[in-house]
Amino acid sequence: MGMAAQLALAIGIGLLIGVLLGLLIWRWMSRRREAALERHRHAQVLESLEVLSRAYMQGQVDAGEASLRMAVLLDCLPARIAPKVDLSAIHQLASDCENFHRGDARKALPPAQRNREDLDRLRLEDEQAEAFMQATERLAGVLVQWRQQLCPRRRTD
Repeated sequence: MGMAAQLALAIGIGLLIGVLLGLLIWRWMSRRREAALERHRHAQVLESLEVLSRAYMQGQVDAGEASLRMAVLLDCLPARIAPKVDLSAIHQLASDCENFHRGDARKALPPAQRNREDLDRLRLEDEQAEAFMQATERLAGVLVQWRQQLCPRRRTD
């Protein structure tokens, strides 16, 4: 093999190594970017859960609406989250309230039907009020720990 062939082979191997290193760096950066986006999404979910739980405990939002929103947000969190707490009352009330009309669909109902739904929803909220409040308080109590687990502060040094 001549000197030119050896030089071409060395250049080819060098280019191959460069491409492989570039792909590895790109993959590593992509994973870091995905992890940062996931931390950001989790931070937004946890912030929304904190606002909702505080608003409910202060009487600023009714239990039915809070449960529907909380249940959706809780479903966005990973199953590995710890510590585990019993939030079944939130999911139960949300499940019981999900068939009621909301927003424009509620406004379009005849007044009698809207009143019936309101009474049914209020009855459900009243029946489940204690369990829902306890679950909301448990949720509020673990949000700091969940935030530390899912959204750790990155070291800057």
